[in-house]
Amino acid sequence: MLLLIRGKNKYRNALKLKQIWSKVICVFVLIKVQVDNADGFPNEGPYVVCANHASYLDILLMFLIMPDDFAFLGKAEVLKWPIINVFFLKGIDIPVYRGSVKRAKECLDLADLALKEGRSIAIFPEGGMDINNHKLRRFKNGAFKLAIDNQVPLVPIAFLNNWRLFSDHMDLLGSGSPGIAKIKIHKAIGPDSSKDVVSLREKTYSIIATALEGYENR
Repeated sequence: MLLLIRGKNKYRNALKLKQIWSKVICVFVLIKVQVDNADGFPNEGPYVVCANHASYLDILLMFLIMPDDFAFLGKAEVLKWPIINVFFLKGIDIPVYRGSVKRAKECLDLADLALKEGRSIAIFPEGGMDINNHKLRRFKNGAFKLAIDNQVPLVPIAFLNNWRLFSDHMDLLGSGSPGIAKIKIHKAIGPDSSKDVVSLREKTYSIIATALEGYENR
């Protein structure tokens, strides 16, 4: 992989390798993916994807549903995790060093540059996950500022039941089973529909929260 992600085609090659690796893992752990509105992504141009985050499956399944090249913006700790770190490569994706305000800002600058270069960005706006509480947490502002500053669409995605299939990678007796990972891709929010960060953040939160509540209450 390290050899193939060099040169002018490194982003395309990395995406293909991650997609293959995602499919292989899903086969071995007996996870099937069911996507509602799979064609809901914008037809062209970069965009920002925001999804809830309650399972490590969220990371690898993102590569099975997004049709275009993209960079993950996520916590730097993932770079050290076996298996999962294949989906988060330094130089391809954008690690966030949360212990430093300066370095966190530099990460947003890199994401801004990626969008200007035509790459999409995928972010979990909760800023992490709590394996003991699967309720949707408050969203941080970074993703929504990126979308507004670059005037690109924002795509809300709801991972409806991944936490039931796999939650804590450190707990061998924890939640984990084969099954169907259910994902809902929502209609993109156009760059002109929300003029400020707060309204775009709250609108995205409401869309994802409604999808999660609807699934749980069925």
